[in-house]
Amino acid sequence: MSELRLGEVMTADPLTAAPSASLAEIAAAMRGRGVGSTVIVEEGRVVGIVTERDALAALAAGAHPVAARAESWMTRSPLTLSPADGITHALEEMLNRSFRHIPIVDGGRLVGLVSLRQLVNAARIRHVDPWAPSTARGLENVTVAETALSFIDGRAGRLVYRGYDAVDLALRRSFEDVWHLLYHGDLPVDDAFARQTVRLRDLPLDRDLLGHLARRGGTFMSMLQSAISGTGAAWGIRPWHEGNPGEAEDEALRIATVLPTLVAALWRLRAGHTPVDPDPSLGHAANYLWMLEGVRPSADRMLALERYLILTAEHGMNASTFTARVIASTGADVVAAVAGAAGAMSGPLHGGAPSLVLDMLDEIGTPARAAACVAEAIAHGRRVMGFGHRVYRAEDPRARCLRDTAEGLGGERVALARAVETAALAQLRVAKPGRALYTNVEFYAAVVLERAGIPRELFTPTFSISRAIGWTAHIVEQVRDNRLIRPSADYIGPSDRTLTP
Repeated sequence: MSELRLGEVMTADPLTAAPSASLAEIAAAMRGRGVGSTVIVEEGRVVGIVTERDALAALAAGAHPVAARAESWMTRSPLTLSPADGITHALEEMLNRSFRHIPIVDGGRLVGLVSLRQLVNAARIRHVDPWAPSTARGLENVTVAETALSFIDGRAGRLVYRGYDAVDLALRRSFEDVWHLLYHGDLPVDDAFARQTVRLRDLPLDRDLLGHLARRGGTFMSMLQSAISGTGAAWGIRPWHEGNPGEAEDEALRIATVLPTLVAALWRLRAGHTPVDPDPSLGHAANYLWMLEGVRPSADRMLALERYLILTAEHGMNASTFTARVIASTGADVVAAVAGAAGAMSGPLHGGAPSLVLDMLDEIGTPARAAACVAEAIAHGRRVMGFGHRVYRAEDPRARCLRDTAEGLGGERVALARAVETAALAQLRVAKPGRALYTNVEFYAAVVLERAGIPRELFTPTFSISRAIGWTAHIVEQVRDNRLIRPSADYIGPSDRTLTP
């Protein structure tokens, strides 16, 4: 199959403007067309290009969008290609030069524009076996299981736990109530389940062993993953396939209950302190804070943490939950599946974003610097932490609830977060026209966790404490109706190679 040519994939009517056009006019036109660049043309010939990054760089430098002209901020004499050029050459040029848009010129005249996204999509087009399944990178839009646990309406911005709105649950019920709901399908009518979890909180491993883990070094999540695996060994848990679903359910409850005890003990041991025993008079969230600090938490801190734990307890087939179900599908024991899920959670693309939000807020420093710092980040292609989501195409409902929770706690950090949020949403609409980028749960989760007294290094372990409820509920679902999860891969390597003597 011959390679695709740029003339086959380019946009034939690109947005254009004269060198004298204002940046305000160009930005409005890009927003209206849902594109990220404008080709600057004079007497039919390409003299420059203005991208959303150029516009934001101008704003960051203090330029007034109405007074600033394209000729002052455009990239002059940009690289151009021919409609006859192949997409491979164009991709190489873009990647080597960090371009995202290239004008297409024929006979000296502009005839089109090609974007990096168009080239990447076109590069995936190839002849395949019509009976073979298509490759879904990242398993995006692929349904791999049926679940009764949660439903995410990405377009409406709604999260549902077993038929109940998750935000309503966070505002009106306890963490233990939501835990019972996810495990058993209904809200509890008494406190029997909560009392059952209290009896399972004790530290499962020898303190000397945990102390060795804590002193060994490495990331906290790697220590926690080792402690989870060690707990399974200490309990003598066997592969669920050798037992019965009832055993798996009991083990799911045990490991989910003891996770806060493990996190708090590791944290204190690494700091040279003695672990604090669980307090049976406290709920799950308050007891976690107690074990971290040895001081009874205030009601507002406990409530803030409890809301966070409820809102992040379950969220469909995310990376760590999928990992847990894959491991469970092999017949491995429940604790092994939870340890694997914790490994997936340790990755910065999944569980590490809240602490990165605080790093960003630290760098910005004050509300007065918010707009300029956000503009500079976007102009240089850096990610603005806490915005955008793989599933939601509307505001993350969890972010709304945590925003209100953060404002209830108050403080200078909350005021800074609001200023950064306002600036980021406004500038991302200009920089990423046509993309639905809203505040996600990590942005205000960072503020709430910090105000609740959770150390920054424990943000991801705390996320694991809440998500362990979802992990284990999914593991039990998998056990009850199991089929080994075994997807295929699309081989793209060489073929028909011959060994030589």
